[in-house]
Amino acid sequence: MPVCRRALAVLAPLVVLICAPARGQDATLAESTSVNPCDDPDLALKCPDLRMAPPSDLRVRKAGKVLRLLATNHIVNDGQGPLEVRATRRKGSDYAKAYQVVYDRKGRPVYFPEAGYIYWKAIPGQGHYWKYWRAARFELWTLNPDGTRAALQRTGPKLTYCFRDLRRVRRYARSPRGRVYPGCSQDFGRQDLRLGVSPGWADVYPSTYHENWISITGLKGCFAFVHRADPEGDLVEEREDNNIGERIIRLPPRGGSVAPRRCPSPR
Repeated sequence: MPVCRRALAVLAPLVVLICAPARGQDATLAESTSVNPCDDPDLALKCPDLRMAPPSDLRVRKAGKVLRLLATNHIVNDGQGPLEVRATRRKGSDYAKAYQVVYDRKGRPVYFPEAGYIYWKAIPGQGHYWKYWRAARFELWTLNPDGTRAALQRTGPKLTYCFRDLRRVRRYARSPRGRVYPGCSQDFGRQDLRLGVSPGWADVYPSTYHENWISITGLKGCFAFVHRADPEGDLVEEREDNNIGERIIRLPPRGGSVAPRRCPSPR
């Protein structure tokens, strides 16, 4: 994390400080803001824009008395620039406060210090990884007669993601052809952590992956099954109104299927 020397300017309500350069680059630290800094022409940021693809490869499985709906999920970056989060952890700690790095049009990094947490996540059968907490969330919503979402009923356990370039899903000119952000580290001794998703790339988890489910036990009727990126709004993005992927389902499942029989279509 850069060390700030002095205040350069106040772009109300955004405070910008000049900081020690990182890796030979000029750098700034963006502090508290009540507007989207991606819209600030003075900062001229190339921000990420996280979206979730609609839930896919839906499967129904029973675990004890709990009926689970499993789904493959994709976090896609459709923004002008990469999503990048970094952290420097204290020795022996299993979590670290994260900060976000957003690059301006000249390639200089701007630092946003309030960007959630990276922590040491256990995955059964695989070991531990450094992952980002509250990257996304599974949700089930009841529906209004017109097909719009009414009330949140349940959430799933899936919250943590590596943030990595796993699959290139867009052919933007700004999308790198090769991976910039690799799989998340399994080195507990690592001090400096960096996770990210390049423009046009997606972090993908199959339906059978750990915690990729939501309970549908006892539910009846039509529901919106939602995958939501950045559910707590911890990350700076171009837009905050396009973070979800949605699929209408009908419960309880029939023959293992949750096809939306006679459900209202969203408008």
